[in-house]
Amino acid sequence: MTRTSLAGMAVCALLLGACAAKPPTQTPLLAPTPPRVVVPMDPQLTELLAYQSAVRLMPSSELLKAQQDLAKADHAPHNTIRRAMLLAALRGAGDLARAQALLEPLLTATATGKDAQLLAPLVQLLSNQYGELRRQEENIDKLNTQLRDTQRRNDLLNEKLEALKNIERSLSVRPAAGAPK
Repeated sequence: MTRTSLAGMAVCALLLGACAAKPPTQTPLLAPTPPRVVVPMDPQLTELLAYQSAVRLMPSSELLKAQQDLAKADHAPHNTIRRAMLLAALRGAGDLARAQALLEPLLTATATGKDAQLLAPLVQLLSNQYGELRRQEENIDKLNTQLRDTQRRNDLLNEKLEALKNIERSLSVRPAAGAPK
């Protein structure tokens, strides 16, 4: 067979393959969505969640002003939670620890009334979140310290390498072995 006939047969095979019927496309089955469950929330809890969202968007100057304003308020559980939220948002040295310390009495005082029982899950969530953020910051500090130490060692090694290169350059060139003197 010649190349031309082989090429013609290949073209015919491709054309016949293209004419073959495509398999019917299957439409994907959609899983039924579960019904939405609407849980009525306490207005005080809703307000605290909205406050947390607002605090996250505040610049430092507004956070400090809000903290000063809140210092004048009573020590009700919802105000204590707000103070902790502000401290955690400031992120200064020790602020997360102080925020956790503010929430600690609310975690242990479960029988102080309806407000404390209603806010207990939020307080627990915030306390856990602040603890995790503290651990992450400690890990970041450790890693930064290790990075600085490693960079310092790297710089020292580079200096030693450059000193060795300078010594090598300053040495006179020795004649090759077996070369006439």
